[in-house]
Amino acid sequence: MDDLDRTMQLVECDIAAEEERSGIFDRSDAAYPVLAIALATRRDNLKVTIASLAKRLATKGDGHQDNALDRLGYAS
Repeated sequence: MDDLDRTMQLVECDIAAEEERSGIFDRSDAAYPVLAIALATRRDNLKVTIASLAKRLATKGDGHQDNALDRLGYAS
């Protein structure tokens, strides 16, 4: 789970770098970089994966759910 979290953070850094490189930060802009769009989709998929894994861990009762969901801002 921590590896996924680190990967998501790296992807977010890559998105920021691509936006900075292009000078375009508005996703609705037609000139928004395709790479940043692809990376944002990857980041969103990682968030879903982490939340899903956290939910599965919660059913096993080992207490990792709260920590993982806190990192994503999904804490209950």
